[in-house]
Amino acid sequence: MGGAAVWPPSLATGTMQKPVLAKTSEKADMDGRASARKRPAARAPFGFSAEQWPFVVALVSNWIFSAVWFTATKLFVTWQPESWVTLEDKLRLVIHNAVFAAIPMLVAIAIVAAQRLDPEMMIGHKVRPHSALDINSRFILNTAEQFVLYFVGQLGLMFYAPADNAGTLVSLTVLWLLGRILFWIGYHTNPLLRAFGFGITFYPTVIVYVWLVVMVTTGYRLF
Repeated sequence: MGGAAVWPPSLATGTMQKPVLAKTSEKADMDGRASARKRPAARAPFGFSAEQWPFVVALVSNWIFSAVWFTATKLFVTWQPESWVTLEDKLRLVIHNAVFAAIPMLVAIAIVAAQRLDPEMMIGHKVRPHSALDINSRFILNTAEQFVLYFVGQLGLMFYAPADNAGTLVSLTVLWLLGRILFWIGYHTNPLLRAFGFGITFYPTVIVYVWLVVMVTTGYRLF
């Protein structure tokens, strides 16, 4: 009787302490998470995160590259069309440029058509996200959207650019082609290259539209 009534002190102490220690640990974890929520996330300069900065650099780089390209071609390329008088003369140059500008889209459509020959990729089958077929299809869509803006911009420049600035239409086409190629390669391999290629395609087109709007509304030629 006497021996059975003795409760081992070590067991009693351990049984009582385990819930207390567990509660203390849970409270510390909750306090730590609350403190983490209260602390604002570290931000890089100008409010951009460390992950965003490479893309900001790519954005600024394509602005600089486009400006240098445009300036260099204005200063060192003196090409002019043989005739820049009639509407036919001007449309001829725009159509020639558009044919070359459409080549990346034409090649991408041919590649997608070949990829669709795979029985698993036939029409009606869902394309796996981020697959080569999906990326190429997205490239075609993006290029078609950009091509519309590019072509309208070329038509506008055709009407307002003097003969000594007709070479600008060719220069912008070469830059557009380079941008599309880099964008396509970057889409498959490197998001920073993709961003750079997108920039030297899109932002020069934006400048063309700004130039045209100012020219149409005020008659002032920015450059």
